[in-house]
Amino acid sequence: MYNVPMIHVLIKLGLSILLGGAIGLEREFGHKPAGLRTNILICLGSTMMMTLSGIMVGGKSADLFDPLRVAAGVITGMGFIGAGTVIRASGHVHGLTTASTLWAVTGLGLVIGAGYYHIAVVFAAVVVVTLILFRKIEQILPHKIGFQYVLTVKDRPGILGELNEAARKRGIHLEDVVLKRTGTAATIRLNFTTRDAVEREFARTAAALGEVTEIRLG
Repeated sequence: MYNVPMIHVLIKLGLSILLGGAIGLEREFGHKPAGLRTNILICLGSTMMMTLSGIMVGGKSADLFDPLRVAAGVITGMGFIGAGTVIRASGHVHGLTTASTLWAVTGLGLVIGAGYYHIAVVFAAVVVVTLILFRKIEQILPHKIGFQYVLTVKDRPGILGELNEAARKRGIHLEDVVLKRTGTAATIRLNFTTRDAVEREFARTAAALGEVTEIRLG
C-alpha cells in the first residue's frame, strides 16, 4: 500500500467540503430537496473513492490501475441515485435539475480526488454561476405546464384521431390517453405539457369539434 501524506488527503477532503458546500448552498437557498449536506456528502464520497484507489495501488505498475474505470463506476452509481430524485406527475417531470446537479457534484469530487485542484475550483464556479444565472433567465421565459384533461364526448369513430391532430398542429404531444365508453358517450383522459397560451388554443379547438360536451382539468 502506498504511504500517501495525510495532509494531501485532508486538503482534498477540505476542498470537497468547500466546493461541494458552495453548490449545496445554492440548492439550499432554492429550497431544493438535495441541499447542503447532500451535495457535500456526494462530493466527499466521490473524492474519497478516487483518492483511495490511488492510495491502494500507488507505486505499482500503471497496468494495475485504470482511474477511468473508477470514475466510470462512480458516475454510474450516481446515476441510480440521481434517478431517484426525478418525479413524474400529471404529465410533468420534476427534479431533472437536482439530478443533473448531483451528477455534476460527483464529477467535481472525482476531479478533486485526482488532484486537479485548479480545474475543480473553475468547474465548481461554473456550476454555481449556471444554477444562479440561468434560473433568472428561465424566470423570464414562458414556462411549460403539465395539464390533465377529462373530456366527455359523444362516442363516434375518429374522435381520438381528431383530438390528436388538433394537438399535433399546436406542437402538443398527448400522453397517457385513456378512452372509456359508457353507452353513446365516452370519457377521454389525457395528459400533455405546453404553455398556457397554447393550452387555451387547444381547449378552444377541442370544444369546437362539435362532439365534446364537457372539458375538465384533472
